[in-house]
Amino acid sequence: MNLRRKRKSMGGIPTASMSDIAFLLLVFFLSTTKFDIKKGLGLVLPPFSDQQTQRVRIKEENLTKVLINREGQIQLRTYNSVEQIQINELEAKVRELVKGNPEMVISLQTDRQSKYQYMVMALDRLQSAGAEKISLSTN
Repeated sequence: MNLRRKRKSMGGIPTASMSDIAFLLLVFFLSTTKFDIKKGLGLVLPPFSDQQTQRVRIKEENLTKVLINREGQIQLRTYNSVEQIQINELEAKVRELVKGNPEMVISLQTDRQSKYQYMVMALDRLQSAGAEKISLSTN
């Protein structure tokens, strides 16, 4: 008696081209995905100095302080006046000050609990007003 064993047919999915399909999907998703690029503030910083003891004295008439509290209210302090202004008035006031005194230094000071957005908005207004000498600090 001649007994032959039957071959069992194993059903399955051919996996020969699976790596090709995976690679094509990877290329497709990488080429169609938009990656967010984080942009910072465009500022020109002074060069690094080894002499940290050097201090610059600024005349009071050449210094204007822009103070922003935690609620976003702005106070403008010049040599001879102090006034509360709105954010939309800041550009005109600073333009007038810089036009009258090209050596004007603007010191932008914000409260530590104020929103970052307030400082960025004020900095944008100062730059659009033509102020080139801006000092940034927090209280």
